[in-house]
Order: sequence, then C-alpha cells, then structure tokens
Amino acid sequence: MQWLRALLDTDQRQIDEADDEARSRRARGVEPIAGVADRERARLFGTVLSMTYPPASGPQVLAARLYDGTASIELRWPGRSEIPGLHVGAHIEAEGTVGKQGGAAVIINPLYRVISMEA
Repeated sequence: MQWLRALLDTDQRQIDEADDEARSRRARGVEPIAGVADRERARLFGTVLSMTYPPASGPQVLAARLYDGTASIELRWPGRSEIPGLHVGAHIEAEGTVGKQGGAAVIINPLYRVISMEA
C-alpha cells in the first residue's frame, strides 16, 4: 500500500507543478506551449527540463527543452556552446517563430530572459 501512496504523492506533485506553471504563465500573459502553431510567433514561459550541449568537434548548437505544464518545446541556439544562467531548472521566457522538425515543435535562436523565481 505504501507504493500506492508514493505513486499518488508523485501524481499530486506533478499536478501542483503544472498548476504553478499555469499560474505563472497567466501572470506573464504568455501562451501555453500546447497552443503554439507552426510558423507562428510565440511568447512562452516555462522551466528548462533538459539541456543538450554540443560536442567540441561537432556543430555548435546548444539546445534546451522548455516545459510549461501543458507541453514542451525545444529551443536551439546555433553557434552557442553555453549561455550564462541557462541550466536545467531555470525559469525562462522565450520568444520566436515556431517550426516543426520531425513532428516536434522547435524555436531556433529565440529571444530569451532568465527569470528569477525567488521571492
């Protein structure tokens, strides 16, 4: 029965986190990632879930997966190997034109702001 309680606690945490993201999104006046359309400009807010750093010998393209409680989108910065302040867990606001690559939403070279969530 303890495993069920742990599972329910995890589900509740995910629900709470999604609610927090939705409140932050509404307060900033940005759209949900789940609502973005291909070839349309979008202004988004969310949490960086993962980062992909380019290899030293390959093309320099830094990528971050942004999640807002509704969906996720990949943000890519060609020519960059790092961005100060951008890391897993960072809250950012990003803006750019949405494209689709392999069926997944992506924004290349988005404008961005790292947002401090400290009170």
